[in-house]
Amino acid sequence: MSETALRRLARWAVDLRLEEVPSPVRREAVNQVLSTVAAVYSGWQSDVGPPLERSFGPAGATAPGTGRILPTGATARPAQAALLMAAWSMVLDFDDVMLGGHTGHSAVLVPLALAGDGRYSGADLVLAQIVANELAARVNMVCAVGSTRGQMATHVHLLAAAAARAKLEGLDEATFAAALSFALSYPAQALFPAFLGSDAKALCAAWPIRMGMESVDAVRAGLAAAHDPLDDPRGFFATAARVPVRDFLGGLGEQWHTATNSYKIYPVCGYLCAALDATLELVERESPSSDEIRTVDVWASIFTVGMDAHSAPYLDGSRSRISTLTFSTPFVIASAILAGEFGPAQLERRWIEDPRVWKLAGRVRSRHDIGLTLRALTADIPIGAALRRTRRVQAAGFGWNLASKAFGRAGRWRRPGETLRLLTRLAGAAGERGPIELDRATKPLGARVEIRLTSGRRLCRTVSIPRGFAGAGESSTEVRRLMREKLESAATGAIGRTSAQELADRLERLEELSPAEVDQSLRGGCRREGAGGVRLSL
Repeated sequence: MSETALRRLARWAVDLRLEEVPSPVRREAVNQVLSTVAAVYSGWQSDVGPPLERSFGPAGATAPGTGRILPTGATARPAQAALLMAAWSMVLDFDDVMLGGHTGHSAVLVPLALAGDGRYSGADLVLAQIVANELAARVNMVCAVGSTRGQMATHVHLLAAAAARAKLEGLDEATFAAALSFALSYPAQALFPAFLGSDAKALCAAWPIRMGMESVDAVRAGLAAAHDPLDDPRGFFATAARVPVRDFLGGLGEQWHTATNSYKIYPVCGYLCAALDATLELVERESPSSDEIRTVDVWASIFTVGMDAHSAPYLDGSRSRISTLTFSTPFVIASAILAGEFGPAQLERRWIEDPRVWKLAGRVRSRHDIGLTLRALTADIPIGAALRRTRRVQAAGFGWNLASKAFGRAGRWRRPGETLRLLTRLAGAAGERGPIELDRATKPLGARVEIRLTSGRRLCRTVSIPRGFAGAGESSTEVRRLMREKLESAATGAIGRTSAQELADRLERLEELSPAEVDQSLRGGCRREGAGGVRLSL
């Protein structure tokens, strides 16, 4: 049979050794572990955490299987353990995202779920995680100029889950490729009513993870996978991408998507992080009371405006679901002003039902800034690296469709100047050739927040790149500190501050841990005795 893209990806993955991965990439992988595990703890402690556990957790305190579930300490089949942890990590939108997708839910949690039997060292886990990131992100970037991006690109987790398990368990090239192919057999289409208006949003990574992991079982049992599910004329690329950008399938071992990760320090959609940075700086500096605020204008890119257009139909005031609120500019910014912060506490039902939040949210407006849009769309991340490698007419067509989603079909004609600038700029930037360079990739999803007071004063702050995002300017030491703080803060409520700090210490040294130390670390990350879980000293 002919060579396929999946076969080439599998060959590279099988041969890769951790010492071949540059140290900055390995450092980012550890940051991703800290961030993702923090998201698990935060989701477990949320209002949605208990019903998810009742629905998808093991029946008793322990169940057959070697997968250890953080933070409860219960055991289950690894696929079930990974599913439940990924559901918790998704609940509050507290994840991270690289050029190519929100891979952490699968790339990080599948190796951790498979590590419960003490067979794998920390280095094994990190290598499997990096392989999963690189394969899933590349395939997803081929489809970036398409209809599905962000967390709704659930196929990322089909690939990453299969790849992580295949690498950990040492599959040969042919079986590895078959597992990837089998995992891609039924890529689901996420629906906006579920993703933005229901608790099912928590499962957008979890269900594909189980399918990806069990695809390894399928091919090992002798089930035949499709020969070429990616490039078949009726295959994945033809179905998922308007303009497949195949350049992203290259650069293996040279360009590392793992190194492009952006980390959230707030539990919200990434399109809101710059607005939160700006708002909280103004609140800290000026301390405006809600009574003296006349209006709040959030000027942002088409990504943020489009996000609000998609989420607004599902807003229901104090009865709104968390899945809606993490994508709502009025709720998030009003909450940040009132609380002086935005964290998991602002997504608890008691906060959501506070009438003060909705009174102020009624004065918050999301507005489009064409300059911020052009900077966001032409930067490498989240999509510029792909758009620049399309033809001019294709790039302009993408901009036309994007404007329709953000402004509405009629809105494109009511904003002729903005729409024309958008199409012209994207068309002008298209047609680039040559190797993809990710070393200096940035993610300028900026925002400008203007708070007008009843006194007539105007408070204004602009943030070009959110804290923790690629290109924000933090040193590697500062990013690591942010991720440690994120994990320690999230885990303290479950296992206590001392154990949370010890867990962060261990995970920072993940590459150095023996199989026994990995198992000990996972046990130490579980709940204290008397709280329904286990706690073993690190």
